[in-house]
Amino acid sequence: MNSTIDQILLHLYNCIDYGFTYRVKKGLFILDEFPGGWRKVDKNKIRDGIRDLNKQKLIEKKENYDGSVVVSLTSRGRLRALNVCFRNFYNRKEKWDGKWRMVAFDIPDECKKGRNALRYRLRLGGFYEFQESLFLYPYDCKKEIDDFIKLFKLEKYVRFGLLESIDNEKEIKIAMGVD
Repeated sequence: MNSTIDQILLHLYNCIDYGFTYRVKKGLFILDEFPGGWRKVDKNKIRDGIRDLNKQKLIEKKENYDGSVVVSLTSRGRLRALNVCFRNFYNRKEKWDGKWRMVAFDIPDECKKGRNALRYRLRLGGFYEFQESLFLYPYDCKKEIDDFIKLFKLEKYVRFGLLESIDNEKEIKIAMGVD
């Protein structure tokens, strides 16, 4: 994750309602609401990043009657944040809990765009392609998968499972570099 814009998108994505609030009179002092490392980031970069995200229609800003401003992700913004999440999945190194996350799907041709988008993101994220429409991943990713399939309206075609074991686990662990 290298850009301030990606960091802002991920912060908004990780907020419960995909957004945050600040007061106009106070200025854009949102650093208190961002993760600890943000104190080192230039406030102007954050301000410029939010302006750029607004121009790109990745966020929307709405002023409340009390002078507070709500900044939230649009659908396009959620998709871009999810893309950042999936790119970050690829090199994820953490202690493995010994369980496999399984994403299986049977998406009809009329939803081909969503099917291709899902398959692309899973490959981008370093998921193990067990079969053409069945992928495995060693770390928690349920929130991101759920959000992605909701965004593309694929809920009835995609299943998520948590596996304790799989018979060719050694081969998969080697292929994925899991210890």
